[in-house]
Amino acid sequence: MNINTPFELAIRNQTDRFSLAIDAIDRIPRHTESGSAIREALLDKQLHYKHYAYDVGIDPPEINDWAWPL
Repeated sequence: MNINTPFELAIRNQTDRFSLAIDAIDRIPRHTESGSAIREALLDKQLHYKHYAYDVGIDPPEINDWAWPL
């Protein structure tokens, strides 16, 4: 099954919030070491959401139902 959810496509294009945060950690030299645990956690979340989308066929509710706080 090849499902391409909006969030999965954003991950593939590296435009999702996790890829952007990882890129920021990688580009700021002082955060390379201190941000390594956060970077790994972000990668884990990305992988979790990709697997969820593949298994279920839609993005998880925390992604799909997200809205700007009022």
